[in-house]
Amino acid sequence: MTVANALTALRGLLVAPTVVAVLGGRWGAGLGLFLAALVTDVLDGWVARRSHQVTMLGQLLDPVVDKAFYLALFFSLAAVGRIPYLGVGLFFIPQVGLGVGALILWHRRREFTAEWPGKAAAALAAVAAGLLLLTPHGIWAFWVAVGGQFMAGIYYLVRRTTG
Repeated sequence: MTVANALTALRGLLVAPTVVAVLGGRWGAGLGLFLAALVTDVLDGWVARRSHQVTMLGQLLDPVVDKAFYLALFFSLAAVGRIPYLGVGLFFIPQVGLGVGALILWHRRREFTAEWPGKAAAALAAVAAGLLLLTPHGIWAFWVAVGGQFMAGIYYLVRRTTG
C-alpha cells in the first residue's frame, strides 16, 4: 500500500460520513468532509507522481473511488431535494462509459491517464458539489458539471477510437 493509495482509500472512507451529514441536513459538516475528500484527491495524484508511486492499482482505485464518492454525494443531494434524480442519472451516463473504458485499458495493462477535459470536468463537479453543499441555489453549477461530463466523455471516446 503506497501513500498515494492510502490517501485514495481514506477518501473512500469519507463517503459514508459525508452522505450521513447531507441526509441529516448538517451542511457545514458535509462541506467539511467533502473538502477533506477533495484534498485527498489532489494529494494522492501529487504524491504518486512526485514520489514515483504511480501503480496500476492506484490508476484503477482513484477513479473508482471518485465515481463512488460523487455518486453517493449527488444521490444524497437528490434525496434532500437539492438536485433532481434525473440530473444524477445524466451526470453518471458518461461516467459509466469512462469507467468501463478505464477498466478495459487497466485489464490490458495500458495506462488511462486523465487529460485536460477530464480534469476540467472533475473540477466542474467539485465546484458544483461544493456550491450545492453551501446553498440550494448551486443547481446551475450542477448542470454545467453535467455538460462537462458529457464533453469529457465525448473527448475520450473520440481520442481512444481515433488515436
